[in-house]
Amino acid sequence: MQLDSYLEIFTTLYGWAFANLIGGILSNTGIAAVPFALILVNTWREAKEKGQGQNVMSLLEASMTKIWIAIFVMCMCFATTSYTSLSRLSLNYTPAPTFDDPNPQTVDKQTQGAALTLPFGDDAVKAFGNSGDISYVPVWWLAVMSVSNGINNAFRAGLSNADNDFRRLEDIARTSTIEDPKLLKSVQDFYSQCYTPARSKFLGSDNASLSASGRSIISPDNSDYGPTDTDWIGSQLFRTEPGYYAEMRSYNPVPGWAIDFSRDVEYIQSPPAEGTLEAAYVNPDWGRPTCKQWWEDEAQGIRSAMINHSSSWRVMAQQALSMASSPDKAKDSVAKLAQTQARPMYVSPDTILGAQHDAGTVTARAIGGVVSTAGTGIMALVTNITAGALHNNMMMLQALILMGLYMFLPLVTVLSGYDLRVFFLGALAIFTVKFWAVMWYVANWVDGRLMRAMYDGNFNVDSLVQMLQNGNKRMLLNIMLLTMYIGLPLLWSTMMAMIGAKTIDPTNSLQEAETKANNTVPKRFR
Repeated sequence: MQLDSYLEIFTTLYGWAFANLIGGILSNTGIAAVPFALILVNTWREAKEKGQGQNVMSLLEASMTKIWIAIFVMCMCFATTSYTSLSRLSLNYTPAPTFDDPNPQTVDKQTQGAALTLPFGDDAVKAFGNSGDISYVPVWWLAVMSVSNGINNAFRAGLSNADNDFRRLEDIARTSTIEDPKLLKSVQDFYSQCYTPARSKFLGSDNASLSASGRSIISPDNSDYGPTDTDWIGSQLFRTEPGYYAEMRSYNPVPGWAIDFSRDVEYIQSPPAEGTLEAAYVNPDWGRPTCKQWWEDEAQGIRSAMINHSSSWRVMAQQALSMASSPDKAKDSVAKLAQTQARPMYVSPDTILGAQHDAGTVTARAIGGVVSTAGTGIMALVTNITAGALHNNMMMLQALILMGLYMFLPLVTVLSGYDLRVFFLGALAIFTVKFWAVMWYVANWVDGRLMRAMYDGNFNVDSLVQMLQNGNKRMLLNIMLLTMYIGLPLLWSTMMAMIGAKTIDPTNSLQEAETKANNTVPKRFR
């Protein structure tokens, strides 16, 4: 049986284990037989109230139909056999393929070891005693579960592409950070020693002084780079234009870079003669690479370190290769995203000089900050909603609700007096809750299409930078996703509740017709 989530394997097994424990108590104490006695007593009471208490045939006619209905409900919804056991089924869950896991592994109660083998010797079985039927399921509920899962799988197969890869990529990008303090320092040093001087030189010069290739890079018609190319530390213009990264060098020695005397001309290559001024000079341990080397070197360059320093960034780099126009562009896209997360800064000259605002300005800014905190907090909360966490939480909630349904079904069946309505309403409840998974699948599908529409179909890593920087778009998309995740199941459940209310009427009509027929039996049969 293909289930809708990994957790549902656990909750299905445990839910029916609890259900069989309750069912065993009801059977062993004789409570399961009480409804049949109540049917006879109620039939006798109704006959006495109508003056028919002395007519044996009338009593038998009135009670037999109810007893047969109760027996049918008991056999279908309460009684269990070894033929309808979860141990005979392959409970499994196969996650949907994604860009980072195109061939997900199917999870079942055998492949995951003892933790999932509840009916086969898990330590948790000891909590249920030595009963051997804790995995048994009444035939009707097993059929409802199977049909519900079949419908869910058929629906997802019909909507084959949920198109949620970009949302997953956005979640990974937003939650990934550069945790290595040495790498963070290197990024900060490069920002201060290479990017800031290059950016200042570019802003202080005329574009006419650039080469033809340089002007084409920052041209508005260039879809790969364009005018915003110089807004980040890995600018293609700064890397290729003469006079920028190729000729600029770090101010200070950079750890890991060996001294190159052809480049580090300020260093003393050979020991000076005794007694000279140069004899007091000692070369540092490391060299001063050019900014282009410092950025592009595959072995120890900053770009390579930013891309490969953790598994999440390597996943994004792999995905970028399939989206970008060239491998170099793909590396730049991921490095640009890493810079967005690292947020290198420069120290304000006002702070360096110790400039302070007056007390009135400080007070006014403090009040404004307090007033805006609530709105900013709400916006940050909605903007930072993670689709994966939201989906997982909702699936956990669904699995726990199903476990509760399974656990209480035997008790509800008996306490209802084996009422035929339990037969229909219980099936409706299971199908409704299990179909929530389809609602979330539809929400993911719509969310993927909305993301494409928001970014004009530009489905690549550069769009992630835009999304992380554009809080309004992200907040709007997350609000819509949150609304769909909660609203669609709520709307579906409301509609099914209305259907359930209508389902009760035919059952009541059937019972009323039965009573009416018993009350109109000809006198010769009384």
